[in-house]
Amino acid sequence: MTLIWGLLAPGALPNERRTRTFGVAASVRLFNELAVPGIGGVWFGKQLLLATLGIRIAEQAQLHGKEVGKIEAANAVEALACWLAFDAGKWERDPRLRGSTKMQSKVDLSFQAVRQRSFYVTQPMRMRTVQALPDLGFVATDSSRFNAFACSQAGKDFVDAACNGFSPFKRGVIDHLVRWAVFKEDRVKSVELRDALSPITPLPQRARDLLMERLLQGGDRESSEHKQRRRDALAWVESQRKTGIGHTSWISAPPEISTDAHWRDLKAGAMFQAAREAAIAALDALEAHIAQSSDGERFSLSSSVPSAVLRRLVELRSAANSFLDERHRDRDANVFCGECNSEDPTKVLTALVARDGRVLRLKERDVVPGPAFRRGRAPQQEHEDNADTADSAPAIQGGLAWPPGISARLQNLFLLNADLSGELDKWLDKTVTEEDVQ
Repeated sequence: MTLIWGLLAPGALPNERRTRTFGVAASVRLFNELAVPGIGGVWFGKQLLLATLGIRIAEQAQLHGKEVGKIEAANAVEALACWLAFDAGKWERDPRLRGSTKMQSKVDLSFQAVRQRSFYVTQPMRMRTVQALPDLGFVATDSSRFNAFACSQAGKDFVDAACNGFSPFKRGVIDHLVRWAVFKEDRVKSVELRDALSPITPLPQRARDLLMERLLQGGDRESSEHKQRRRDALAWVESQRKTGIGHTSWISAPPEISTDAHWRDLKAGAMFQAAREAAIAALDALEAHIAQSSDGERFSLSSSVPSAVLRRLVELRSAANSFLDERHRDRDANVFCGECNSEDPTKVLTALVARDGRVLRLKERDVVPGPAFRRGRAPQQEHEDNADTADSAPAIQGGLAWPPGISARLQNLFLLNADLSGELDKWLDKTVTEEDVQ
């Protein structure tokens, strides 16, 4: 949004995200990784295909003397895939697609146009794959940077299997997309290319088999413990898919989880997630109080804590204490929950607001609005994902019976497993779509 004030030049009004990480985003990522190692935020196979295909195209372009960034190529391939799927489906939304609002008016599908940041969303699905690609062995790299990834033989085999049988404009998919990126080939409206790329079209069976093999075997850089944890989690979600019988208690582990350490980490992660959510709820209540205060937009830490906030702090203390009882080794999580476990509500609020700083901030002994403070709307209805957004899970049709608070990665893995079994459409709740990220 651009505004002109008086005689000054145009100024940009930033869009402040309501992210409350509390400085523990690393702990959230750790608990997700301990739950299901190696898959990042991936929940269906085409996410991995489009990212790997982008890397392959960038590598092929280099052979033709054309420098194309791997992030740039992968984003462009993903944008084209979503555009083709939206266009064929009359722009009906689907959880597997992004960018309907931004791309619906686009008509220039040249690589030069599609590669632009303004064409597609700022947080593509590619970002969910940055951990999974090297951990599963689809790329070789000594870096966590996507542009440093190189297709491994497993990655090449996966792409070849996924593209086999499709011949847009009487060419192979890779060949045609390289021509699109390098030689300014502008013909991309093809049923064959759409079916090869579209996120809502399942992977061919051979590609699904290769991806399942990677999930079971993992990459060279993974530890044997992490591989076993992912295999156990796969066995658990497969049992859920086949039997429909859930497991809702933390008292004992399901038979598929083979180690006590894995189950304890799953439980501790759930307890930590509950504490983090309780902390967000407490600050939401304080934000609502400040927004409605007759004393101006401030709350003095020297005054008594409002009853609505106090109730949330009692819940927070209980949740934090439950995590501390797990005696988990993660230092940051323990420090955070230790701060939330104080009997002094003012001390807890002071610590939380100091960790926030975006929605609410400290000004000496007052809590005042931060840059992401929202006026006139219920804050608890306005939250975005508040930490590891790449691992957020889409909705499952009818829901599943998990122990409370379990990592979103289990739900992601359930959907990925359903996709590789040809049942994603059966389980995916298509009424709940990801909002376009502008």
